[in-house]
Amino acid sequence: MTVRAEGSATAVAPFDPAPDVPAAVSSDAEASGASVPGVAAPGSVAPLLPGGVLPAGRVTAVSGSATLRVGLLAAATASGARCAVVGWPELGVAAVAEQGGRLDCLALVPDPGPDPAAVVSVLLDGLDLVLLGPGVAAVAPSRARVLAGRVRAAGAVLLVGPGWPGAELTLAGRHCRYSGLGAGAGRLASVSTVVRCSGRAAPSRTAEWVAAG
Repeated sequence: MTVRAEGSATAVAPFDPAPDVPAAVSSDAEASGASVPGVAAPGSVAPLLPGGVLPAGRVTAVSGSATLRVGLLAAATASGARCAVVGWPELGVAAVAEQGGRLDCLALVPDPGPDPAAVVSVLLDGLDLVLLGPGVAAVAPSRARVLAGRVRAAGAVLLVGPGWPGAELTLAGRHCRYSGLGAGAGRLASVSTVVRCSGRAAPSRTAEWVAAG
């Protein structure tokens, strides 16, 4: 799928047909044969989340590491979830592919215009996950409540930046270790990120996630 911003209008072309792959099943759900509504997350991040997935119908804030945002997109699209990124022109889609993501399940709106929330509201109707780029400013609490209602009604996942009013979960990433680099030279093989998940009704938990370089 491709999305193109043209002035104040946003043109959306249909996704290529995706294979019949479930977009959100946690490891606990697989063991019990039950499905948990949400979108798949990277392996070691999943145990931090309710049901092992980014929960559907909720707003989740992501802060710190850009690698974490890329990893979330890669895991979601790899599972067949249809995703969009709004307001992140610097995003390198090659990084998503290197993490195992599917680019045919990813739409980009690099310039959403003066009202990104309006663009997000439209995208939520047909997508599983929408991620706001780090440059998209938080909206007023009243607008955030309206958008959260749209997220719940659509059963989608909205990933926002830090400071977003009413976010129900927060994922904070911090790089802690790099491998593959020698004494000032070499190829980056992997990046280790400490991820902390916290929420209104959930205890804070931390795990280390290793992303391929």
